[in-house]
Amino acid sequence: MIDSDPSVTAGAADVGDDTARRYTYQWTYAGILACALLDETSELADVFCEHHEDILLRYDDNTFTGVQVKTRQLDGDPWKANEQTIVAACGRFVDLDHRFPGKFRGFIIASNHPFLSQKKTGTCLPYLLKVAHEAANVDLADPKLRTYLKVLAKGAKRSESECLATLKKCRCDPSLPKLEHIKRHLASTISDVLGPSQDSSIQLLERAADALVAECHKASALDHVQCLPAYISALSNPAAELERVIAGKRITPIRLRDVLDSAMTTRPLLVGAGLGRPALGAPYSILDRKLGAGGFSIVSVLAARDLRDKAEYKSIEWMNRYGEPEGLKRHEHIRTIVHVDCATAYENSKRSDRPFGKEMLESLRHRFIARRETGDTPLYDTLGEHLEGHAYALTNDCKVWWSDPFPITETS
Repeated sequence: MIDSDPSVTAGAADVGDDTARRYTYQWTYAGILACALLDETSELADVFCEHHEDILLRYDDNTFTGVQVKTRQLDGDPWKANEQTIVAACGRFVDLDHRFPGKFRGFIIASNHPFLSQKKTGTCLPYLLKVAHEAANVDLADPKLRTYLKVLAKGAKRSESECLATLKKCRCDPSLPKLEHIKRHLASTISDVLGPSQDSSIQLLERAADALVAECHKASALDHVQCLPAYISALSNPAAELERVIAGKRITPIRLRDVLDSAMTTRPLLVGAGLGRPALGAPYSILDRKLGAGGFSIVSVLAARDLRDKAEYKSIEWMNRYGEPEGLKRHEHIRTIVHVDCATAYENSKRSDRPFGKEMLESLRHRFIARRETGDTPLYDTLGEHLEGHAYALTNDCKVWWSDPFPITETS
């Protein structure tokens, strides 16, 4: 078969993109685990990427958990205990457990794919781990487990008793997200650990997720070593060099916070010296008249009244939640953004031959959507309806028009 254009033709037997995807999955899962560093109840002190294990967790008491991440397409067979991949993973756990006596509290084989389960066979890892936890020693172990221990001991070059001691610390976790869902889970986890004090759009959370994945990639790939001055290797002693290498693999709470703060920093707020205040309960007469001149029906005018009040109430809510200075800053910033978009929508829609208020509103709504999609402007926890409500509040303040301007008196 002959194709004309490789740029628009699917690649054949190219596993490079799949390999990259699986490594990215591992870095993303490392980011999810690292988020626990911001949870004061987690006891987690550091997360290491590609240091002894795919992911190494260190706790406040200087004990560790080793994590290996295994991915498989969902149409594949369940993981079996006698697969070389699983045997090798358990063998690595055994080696680590006995290289560092008393340091490992646990080991996890984490996967996006199920393990063969509910079978009392030598190929069912959950069953083998269960009977390992129950076995007092090798001699009293389930025969299927003893067979597995022989295989494991031969590969790990350790005794069966040592292998049993490590298996007692192991567990398998098939609950990881699907390959295509892992980034969404990281963004959600970031939102959870930041808590309600950080109002974040989905765009900002995804940006933070991308930044954290990149940081875990750097830690895994020793990116920091390439950034050290060229003379370091000549001046440093081996111990100091090793310390720098290991430090680059470590995600600390400070490093994590720096990455998230940097990714979620947006442009400054648009506020001035004199901050305007929400005006709950203002009369609707000016708003009604100006919207009527723009061609809006009474139904639309009544909806505009309601949205204006909801927008003003949201600002009051910010003042109560974050304090008056911060709430007023947010209020003024959003009003300024909306005012600018109203001006642009007005200029793009104005007509001299007929009312153009509906066209202006359509243009304004599209601008609000575009702002939210780019994520460059802080919009906090507002809905599009809140933004539209601010447009009506500005209308009532005679700062926005939906028709050619006309004289407004105090009794209008």
